[in-house]
Amino acid sequence: MHDEAALRSFGALIVRLQRRESLTREETRAAYSQIWRNSQPELQQGAFIAALQGKGETLDEILGVADSHNDDWSKNAPGRISAPEPHLGVVGVGMDTLKTVNVSSGAAIIAAACGLYVHKIAAPGMTGVSGSAETFAMLGVDPDVDHALSCKATEACRLGYTSVVGRAAQATGLFRVLSQLRCGTSVHIAGPMGFHSGERHKIIGVPRPELIPLVSEGMKQLGYRRAFVPCGGSNEYPDRYMDEFSNIGPTQVAELHEDGRVTRFELRPEDAGIAPGRYADVAAASTPEENVRILARTLAGQQQGAVLDLLALNAAACLKLMGKVDSWADGVARAREAVIDGRALEQLRSLIKTQNRDPIAGLAQLDSFIAASGAASVR
Repeated sequence: MHDEAALRSFGALIVRLQRRESLTREETRAAYSQIWRNSQPELQQGAFIAALQGKGETLDEILGVADSHNDDWSKNAPGRISAPEPHLGVVGVGMDTLKTVNVSSGAAIIAAACGLYVHKIAAPGMTGVSGSAETFAMLGVDPDVDHALSCKATEACRLGYTSVVGRAAQATGLFRVLSQLRCGTSVHIAGPMGFHSGERHKIIGVPRPELIPLVSEGMKQLGYRRAFVPCGGSNEYPDRYMDEFSNIGPTQVAELHEDGRVTRFELRPEDAGIAPGRYADVAAASTPEENVRILARTLAGQQQGAVLDLLALNAAACLKLMGKVDSWADGVARAREAVIDGRALEQLRSLIKTQNRDPIAGLAQLDSFIAASGAASVR
């Protein structure tokens, strides 16, 4: 039985949102804390989630969701990374209208192969064929290991992977909510802004340009030191976007600097030494298996072309943000070299060996995707 006063108090927040009234940061934090704890009926939880997203979130509301997420995550999935240098988070919000192969996963692997420490927090695909959670699991990385072990993997081999819907995350409210949702919500914007391993450097790709200032300012107020917030465009489809740096059109980017400034710039593929590609060459395949096959064979150096360009550009953004390269073109060149000389594939194998409870099975799963020609197409 739920307390009647608590039901009415929570319901009053929903009514305010339905009237298009904004909540304070603390009100939003407290409401979402009830959602994570499952202390309201699921009908009320769903109504609040839908009303907040439908109204359109203010900065304070997004920060409130991020605060509550941090509270829940730190309590139920503890783990921090102590590496010789700052580590990087890279994630896409999702909900974009230009669906591609999973770019953030491939970029994270390549960036680690280039020497960065990277922790990949991964969620399932809500509106696309597959997300990072499915991608890493299908590549042979164990999605169910303890979060603390994935943090140790980052320290040991420069790359760690935590699935927010793996068995190890089941104690979190985030697991319960994301495992039930198949639509975009405020959680998908605020969740990536949260801290999962003590990171203070992050790239968060957003699906619409109007989210760039909201997310970049939110990251500043949360205490990030450096960040990129990109939204990639398309020369062919100027009204559609991807939640990453784009090799098929210009990318609008906000950059958070060490001194707290937030600046904006536009990056074209040509600025990084890349010939603009076509959407058809990087578009998501029809099945998760085919998506992963394309990614695995590209990381193994068996497929060249637009997909490799897209992954290299996003890995270059990681290198640029962390001060490892001076120019975008240099970053792309270093990323491509890491794929061609085999370091990217070896980095993925190293993650499987380091993090998995059964590395032999994981490596065999990866090898099956690399070896399978099937319907894999050269892109």
